[in-house]
Amino acid sequence: MVRSLSMFLILFTLAGANEGFFRAHCFKCHGPEKQKGDLRLDTLTPDADEWQLVLEILEKGDMPPKKEPRPAKAEIAAVVKSLTASVVKRMEPPIALRRLNRFEYEATLHDLLGIETPLADLLPEDGKVQGFDNVADGLSLSSILMERYLEAADTAFEATIRRIPPLPAKTRRLEVIDNKDNQDSLAKKKGGVIKVHGSFVKFTPGWPPVRIDEVHPIEDGHYRCRLAVWPHDPGDRTLAVAIYAGPLFGPGKRRFMGMFDVTGTPAHPRIIEFETFLAEGETLHLVPWIYPEHVIWRDKHEKQPGIGVVWVETHGPLDQAFPSNAQQRLFGSSDTLSLEPGTPVWMRHRKGVKEHTVVSTTPEADAERIIRTFAPRAFRRPVSPESLDPYVKLSLDRLAKGRSFEQAVRAGVMAILCSPQFLLLNREEEPDDFTLASKLSYFLWSSTPDEELLNLAAQGRLSDPKVRHAQVERMLQSPKQESFVKNFTGQWLSLREIELTSPSTKLFPEFDPMLQESMLRETEGFFRHLLENDLPVSHFIDSDFTILNERLARHYGIPGVTGHEHSRVFTLPEDSIRGGLLTHASIHKVTANGTNTSPVLRGVWLLDRIFGNPVPPPPPGIPAVEPDIRGARSIRDQLEKHRANESCARCHDHIDPPGFALEIFNPIGGERSFYRSLGEGRRISKREPYTKGPDVVPHGTFKDGTTFRSFEEFRSLLLKDEEMIIRTLASKLLVYASGRPLTLADRPSLETIVQESKKAPGLKTMIHHLVDTDMFLRR
Repeated sequence: MVRSLSMFLILFTLAGANEGFFRAHCFKCHGPEKQKGDLRLDTLTPDADEWQLVLEILEKGDMPPKKEPRPAKAEIAAVVKSLTASVVKRMEPPIALRRLNRFEYEATLHDLLGIETPLADLLPEDGKVQGFDNVADGLSLSSILMERYLEAADTAFEATIRRIPPLPAKTRRLEVIDNKDNQDSLAKKKGGVIKVHGSFVKFTPGWPPVRIDEVHPIEDGHYRCRLAVWPHDPGDRTLAVAIYAGPLFGPGKRRFMGMFDVTGTPAHPRIIEFETFLAEGETLHLVPWIYPEHVIWRDKHEKQPGIGVVWVETHGPLDQAFPSNAQQRLFGSSDTLSLEPGTPVWMRHRKGVKEHTVVSTTPEADAERIIRTFAPRAFRRPVSPESLDPYVKLSLDRLAKGRSFEQAVRAGVMAILCSPQFLLLNREEEPDDFTLASKLSYFLWSSTPDEELLNLAAQGRLSDPKVRHAQVERMLQSPKQESFVKNFTGQWLSLREIELTSPSTKLFPEFDPMLQESMLRETEGFFRHLLENDLPVSHFIDSDFTILNERLARHYGIPGVTGHEHSRVFTLPEDSIRGGLLTHASIHKVTANGTNTSPVLRGVWLLDRIFGNPVPPPPPGIPAVEPDIRGARSIRDQLEKHRANESCARCHDHIDPPGFALEIFNPIGGERSFYRSLGEGRRISKREPYTKGPDVVPHGTFKDGTTFRSFEEFRSLLLKDEEMIIRTLASKLLVYASGRPLTLADRPSLETIVQESKKAPGLKTMIHHLVDTDMFLRR
């Protein structure tokens, strides 16, 4: 009797009037007689963690089992609602104390010091939690990491000081045909080059490159770069050139400057112009991006297109400040400071050059002034004089021990950049307006608050919702919002992983780097367009427009799009299957391995990123289901056998249907009706190395019995459940914005966004709702 009363009280406390639900549907397997999965509900206390598991299972529809009578959806929803309310009351949300991730660290120091030196690669990869690398639980601290922070801080400090006075800005120009290495390539007929109309014409992206040694910068600095190009035998396509900056030889990283359309004529070529930082000896790499099959031209009936390069010039260094602007930003512009020449340094193109160091006629006073001025900006809030005394003392102690003024300041600044006040966010027990300033800036800019945010925080005005929303609007109109677009989509949609796979050249010979760049531009541009225009988030599921350039439009079979350089918004033809994220080639590439696709990988991705219903990893010892590229068996046949195992079916009943729907897209995003194979089969054409494999069958049945026969039907089903994409996107944004995991205790914040977004479903409006939630505003 006592036991029965206790059980009733527990269930009544948690489920209220729905207590009978558990008796009818749960106790048979999770009660006194059986405890499947080691779960017994009749003895759980109200504060037991297992109730969270019960909620997840009910929401996913995994229980009751197929063989048992299933309650109505409304009945399950009522139980979930009452359980959620009871569990939330008993949960404390985790605190959002976290450190800067490596990308935030780099961006912060760039903005704080006015430098451009790469720093992120000096730090180890950050862990991910709930899909993002800025979440507290994945950002641990260790002694090794602190050593890396010291190295990065030292590199950043050094980057602020210009050691050698710059030469006057100078223009260096080269008629490309005059370069000796280019003439050698022409004479030996190597590298796919010819001379036409006095220009050096390059057909392929391979070695040797277009040599422009005569215009290499002879010292580090910012340069204005110009080059004259024209298209040779373009046919019916627009030609393009990709430009990289970096070392000519060796393993150094080359930076992508952009993809530029090649237009004009030999007499009137197109002039491409841009500014960039170039280190001494670096060069521009000009890579022809010619579609189709620019590596080996196989259409023998057509002349091979190429890029004519007439001349290249560089002008600089443009940044003539000495001392540098970054040095003045950190050290100030006091009359007591100067740059003193010291050790001679060897330079290839200059003689008698000496490196300079920063010196002071009042070193103690200047060191203290610099530390006390810099620390509040670094700590993102006012700082009491007493709390800065240790940093000042560190610098002054260095001076007392005979260290130079610059070494003393370096020690103090590095200590600040490795301190908890700098590295950690959300440290305050009670969040204040300065906390809000940092939350807003790291959410939308991935960097430190600017002067306007800090001034408003000092006035206590960011607590005012109207002021906060005005700042959101301002920040989303800033060029710095590009960090939000790239970092959020890069993780939510896995776009950061797009370079991890290289499509098989035998199965997908039409793939090239130009297509991959176009893929990224479509998805990032699509998100940006929805954000800037506050369009409904349902467009992520289906839309009548997308962001295209000529290369991607040809890949999709969409006519009327010309030019590669600028991806633009285009209304899709009525008969086009494209529209919405699930038709983006970038999504298809990151959910494939380059050779083939798997409904399992794509299904798991969809459940997490679109359905908001992530599945656990498979049990140990369960082998992955790999598609047969020989074409002997279809992946559908293999998965049917896999689902016959009851333990596998529990997850695969959720995973496989959406995965099957996306099978009409190959690993590079092309629409298909059959799989390409390298085994026996009918040849598609004489010039293609692959054969026709099994037909694609994109139909499926969801666990609740709902069926679809095509991708279009699948997409229509998703579109009917607009709340699903609202809820999923809101949950992803909450995790990214707050920097901590989303828990059941945060359900009220999530529900607020969902309900408000159902009334006004714009993406920007959703962000406005988010910055008013308890999860964002509280610690």
